[in-house]
Amino acid sequence: MKLIEEMEDRKEIIEQRIEEIFEKKSEHPLWDHMAYYPGSGGKKLRPFLAMVSTGAFGKSESKAVPYGLAVELVHNFTLVHDDIMDQDELRRGRATLHSKIGDSDAINAGDGLFALSFNMLSQTDVDGEKIRRLLAELSSSVLKIAEGQEEDMRFEETFEIKEDDFIQMIEKKTGYLFSAATKGGAIIAGSREKEIEKIGEYARKMGIAFQIQDDYLDLVGEKDKIGKDVGSDIMEGKRTLMVIKSLSELPENKKDRLIDILEEDNTQEDIKEAMDLMEDAGAIEYSKNLARTYAEEAKSELDVIPDPNYRNIFEEVVDFVISRET
Repeated sequence: MKLIEEMEDRKEIIEQRIEEIFEKKSEHPLWDHMAYYPGSGGKKLRPFLAMVSTGAFGKSESKAVPYGLAVELVHNFTLVHDDIMDQDELRRGRATLHSKIGDSDAINAGDGLFALSFNMLSQTDVDGEKIRRLLAELSSSVLKIAEGQEEDMRFEETFEIKEDDFIQMIEKKTGYLFSAATKGGAIIAGSREKEIEKIGEYARKMGIAFQIQDDYLDLVGEKDKIGKDVGSDIMEGKRTLMVIKSLSELPENKKDRLIDILEEDNTQEDIKEAMDLMEDAGAIEYSKNLARTYAEEAKSELDVIPDPNYRNIFEEVVDFVISRET
């Protein structure tokens, strides 16, 4: 796929900059902790989107690199804190930061990443009004992520969750930061308001598809590819879209059994039973189809991209998101 080559080219630029940032500061152990997630691989999809958004609207992609780094550092800051709140043990196939250095030091490292992200943003070579807009986009997305995380934690206390409320939660936790990446890239390029808004809508909808696919992979993926145990969301009792849909479709006895599995310390046999219940409810296929729906809606926003080569890149990103295995 041509997209993989396109992503690897930008990823190499971003990873080189990340390496430079943390090499310069390695005299203090905090910086080693801060570097743990940004330096541990990942797709670097958010800075990629910032860069190609700037390029798509006629400016050099290099102008978006500092802003793309800022978005990536914010993303990693949220991962550090989310892993602590969820007490997850694996991230990208490695031990989570808090499981290596303790919760307190990991919180501090997350705070450091948050501060560093805005230092990176300040290095974006645009005029003062554009910097103000970039600051507003990035800070607003962090607030949305925090709202989404609070909603996600509140969902852990109930099984009475509406699908619309769940979609709103993942929109906040995932969609808005993708949107900040693309809108920021368009702002750097000096795009028109309609172009900025539509490329932001593209990314927001793509982000929802991304998160639905992420939950889907937890059930159907391979451990070596997804970097965590298959079925870990069931083991942790997470209220995913597939759980919500299953509880709305299953008869009362099967619904009660699924809730029991999600609430108890479960075995591999229990996890398999829960997956079978979701399959019986049609919830797994439903989730996959809903991801495709959001993906197609995302593509419908791309009529503002004047360059057909860049438009094709954005379309391939959506296809990648809903067909990925990692």
